[in-house]
Amino acid sequence: MAAVRGSSTPNRTGAEAPRWQPSQAITAVRTPARSPQQNGHERGHPSNGGENQARTRRPSTASFAKGQEIFRPGQGGGQVYIVRSGFIRLYKTLPDSRSINLGLLGPNTIFAQEDHYDGLSTGAIARAVVDSTLSIIDTEDLAGLISESPDLAVAVVHGMNRRLTELQTLVEQLLLRDTAVRLVTALYTLAKGFGRPTADGMTAITLPLTHQALANMIGSNRVTVTRKLIELQRDGVVRSLGRNAIAVNSDRLRDYARDAGDTK
Repeated sequence: MAAVRGSSTPNRTGAEAPRWQPSQAITAVRTPARSPQQNGHERGHPSNGGENQARTRRPSTASFAKGQEIFRPGQGGGQVYIVRSGFIRLYKTLPDSRSINLGLLGPNTIFAQEDHYDGLSTGAIARAVVDSTLSIIDTEDLAGLISESPDLAVAVVHGMNRRLTELQTLVEQLLLRDTAVRLVTALYTLAKGFGRPTADGMTAITLPLTHQALANMIGSNRVTVTRKLIELQRDGVVRSLGRNAIAVNSDRLRDYARDAGDTK
């Protein structure tokens, strides 16, 4: 699931922010900040003392340091997560030791662990890209919270729809497009979600991005991504801003991906 965009307050990229925010909707139903013993997390580490945890209908909050896991396959079931601050990477590992992104999730994004009801899903990994804070809701309590907050209900429904669209796009990219197009599409998505304008009209991506991290996002390898980035930089589509930082020409990225898709 993912946050829905489209409202009335400009964000740092100049786009309009949602007129409702899932994290604000959660706050409106009086979110408590539980102690580590209550919420089962302490700076990203689960608690082992489950039998004494107090049951509550209210969501908890938990903080995760950069690089810390939120859940991995076999963990995180029965809970819904809302990003209050920071960025979360949701991904799966592949048999050849590569990984593929399922989403790069910013503030007001809603997500959950995969359901294992069909016995086929292997589960996903969620990891904090930067220091992050989440609201955590037990799924059995979600219906009651939604009944108190129409805004939260809208966030969940729209978030599910957007998340499905994102996953369909991911499948299309993996099956029908080459590495260059997958890379360009990923950079365009990052610029839209996590960009800020530069003085020369480009968009700086505010997340630290190594070539390996980009390769992981698109199911490729570091050598190929480095080669493609050099080509894009030579064409003026991408510009290095120093260590693990880049700026992109969003319009040219979009046109590149669109033109390549039309030729398939």
